[in-house]
Amino acid sequence: MEFRWLARKELEKLKQIDRKELVEEVYYVRDHELRLVREFYDIDGWLESELGLYLQRLQSVFDGEGVIIGAFDNNVLVGIVSLEGYLIHGKTMKLDMLYVSHDYRKQGLGRRLVDIATQEATELGASELYISATPVRNTVDFYMRLGAELAIPPDAYLFELEPLDIHLILPI
Repeated sequence: MEFRWLARKELEKLKQIDRKELVEEVYYVRDHELRLVREFYDIDGWLESELGLYLQRLQSVFDGEGVIIGAFDNNVLVGIVSLEGYLIHGKTMKLDMLYVSHDYRKQGLGRRLVDIATQEATELGASELYISATPVRNTVDFYMRLGAELAIPPDAYLFELEPLDIHLILPI
């Protein structure tokens, strides 16, 4: 596995990541606590419109001097992590994106990418990461295992952008 910063022209490789996932439970925040609810849906990959929005986000992170690191297996992008290039309230960096291809999950790749992002954030002066996580149980539980906690209250601006997400803080 090769880990490296992505060049702007490589951002389109995001579509190589297999987002397949069968979702059976999602979290909601009620009264400042996580509540697990059974919901079923099948994520079968990237919707073309969704992929375009995520590519725009990556380009914005890249142009804003953020950090975008890919994990490559035989020149195929199988994981990606990105950090916004600025500090929130002088101490927090936003972990903007983390994706790991379906066949590479539960092998430590996501943790390795977060570790790399954490090291980069620390070098840039951050003491915590802000994570706006999709409410899928696997995703939220992953961040909680790393030590993330609910952001109470969540950042107002970031919450407005993604009100259905679970907003977390990960001390680093």
